[in-house]
Amino acid sequence: MAARISLLLCGRSSIRSTVLLRLASTSSSSPMKLQSLSSISKEELGPSILWQQSNLPSGSPKTPHDVVALGVKAAKILSLSSSVAGVVMVPVLSSYLWEAAAERPSMMAFAVVANSFLILLSFTPLLLHFLAKRFPMDIHYNSHTQTFSTVHYSFFMRKYVRRFRKEEVVDAAIAPEMKKVWIPLATMFVHGAPLLVSLDRNAYKDPAAFDSLTTNVEIPLNHD
Repeated sequence: MAARISLLLCGRSSIRSTVLLRLASTSSSSPMKLQSLSSISKEELGPSILWQQSNLPSGSPKTPHDVVALGVKAAKILSLSSSVAGVVMVPVLSSYLWEAAAERPSMMAFAVVANSFLILLSFTPLLLHFLAKRFPMDIHYNSHTQTFSTVHYSFFMRKYVRRFRKEEVVDAAIAPEMKKVWIPLATMFVHGAPLLVSLDRNAYKDPAAFDSLTTNVEIPLNHD
């Protein structure tokens, strides 16, 4: 009897160890989750590796990255605000147009077209976010943990961070995910997500970090 109990306990212990090992291997191989920028300390992020007006001498002109980042931010703000106004106005205008169409059947086609346009206008932030989230507003590198952190805007203009290592970067030219995206606009994929990262070495103030970031990316000769 004692022998059976001992074998049963050993069997349970073995099963538990196997389950724990599988969970550990799964968690270690799973990609890092997106995190809010405010939840990560500056020490953990590491310094920015991009040349920007903020890390240049006072009075320096905007860098190409600054210009694009400002355009993305402005486009998202304008699109989101116009869509909020559109969502508010759609019920009001729809009610007015349908009432007018009921009195004058000739306006029915105009009412349908106008409502369709207003609905499409309300969904423009979704398309814009689909494209803009590929562009990192900043790139940080922690040399101690060898972890990159790209900063992006969420749909509602909150900053979040995608963290990864150089081994997790896949060249967009060979990434299988490229066939699954609607608009093939990316230079690399990380955790299956497209990223539009500059491949101009001169845009980075830390050339060694750039070389590490693009280890798995084939950069054309004379690229700028």
